[in-house]
Amino acid sequence: MIGSRVVNRIRAPLIRQSRDETSLWSNCKLRGERFPTLNVVIANAGISRTEDMTSDTWNVSSSVDMIQTNIVGVISTVAAFLPVLKAQRNATIMATSSALAFLPRADFATYCASKAFLHSWLTSLRHQLRKLPIEVLELSPPYVRTELTGLSQAADPRAMPLASYICEVMSMLENGQHPRGELLLERDQARRWAERDGTFDSIFAAMNPA
Repeated sequence: MIGSRVVNRIRAPLIRQSRDETSLWSNCKLRGERFPTLNVVIANAGISRTEDMTSDTWNVSSSVDMIQTNIVGVISTVAAFLPVLKAQRNATIMATSSALAFLPRADFATYCASKAFLHSWLTSLRHQLRKLPIEVLELSPPYVRTELTGLSQAADPRAMPLASYICEVMSMLENGQHPRGELLLERDQARRWAERDGTFDSIFAAMNPA
């Protein structure tokens, strides 16, 4: 279940981190044709890398990779599956953003910006699909013990255990606790509303020491 929606359980992995949107589009389209009753799509695309733009060796290639995967990958996946989802009695699109979408780590500049883009884009997508029975959810995890930035993150005691995060997200889904379609932990609400609450500068300074 996603909220009150029945999920058609189909395992249909896509091309990982495809830089070729034509290949990604074709792959997604084929999956949609193969599974015409598919009613849930989870776009979980992400590359996260530090960037030092003061360095003489910094170049744009790393930024391009993150934009291609984190932004173009998600948009291409949603676009390819949308015709199938529109044909269902109810459907869900979920995409993985980040708590860093709302207040960035400066050393992960492009990564944070790509997630901020997704937050804005999903808000617009949700509004455009408001008259259709398609739920649009934004999953915004905190710093979790995964290998997103490398093996060290998976063992970092400062990171939230993955199992704990999954339990909290499943509870929110089962209880419909995702206002505005946002799946965000209580601990991250301060970052989510930092600009509204006038705390953006102080939290940013704490996250990005001089």
